[in-house]
Amino acid sequence: MFQAFHLFPQYTVLENVTLAPTLAKKGTPAELREKALDLIAKVGLSDKATSYPNTLSGGQQQRAAIARALAMEPDVLCFDEPTSALDPLLTKEVLNVIRLLKEEGRTMIVVTHEMGFAREASDQVAFLSGGTVAERGTPLAIFETPKTEALQRFLRE
Repeated sequence: MFQAFHLFPQYTVLENVTLAPTLAKKGTPAELREKALDLIAKVGLSDKATSYPNTLSGGQQQRAAIARALAMEPDVLCFDEPTSALDPLLTKEVLNVIRLLKEEGRTMIVVTHEMGFAREASDQVAFLSGGTVAERGTPLAIFETPKTEALQRFLRE
């Protein structure tokens, strides 16, 4: 998942979600359409399936991008700052979808500056400093008993 969504502007939400599985021949057009509509509903965009990206809010675009990624049935979802440049309400919408995916047991790697979200939704947290993993552990260990000075400083700021 990209920070900037990268939806194809000439395609509707439904077309964006079905494009890659269609090219990869992951099913019949009818099967892929049905699956895409289910995914679009899962991310709360049923009423936007025939809308174009430029008519959607940032949060809606990000949720459409999540549905698009899910359509390929990945083993791991990678999110790079999925809420950057979103206002608090849109951030909440996107984080709720990620929480739903976690409840489904999906494996995800989420790069985020949303520490509250990282604390509540993660099984493991890795703190990067200077391009390396400075500290890794459970949310409780990372946020309650940080070991490195870099993490302690980051959490204070």
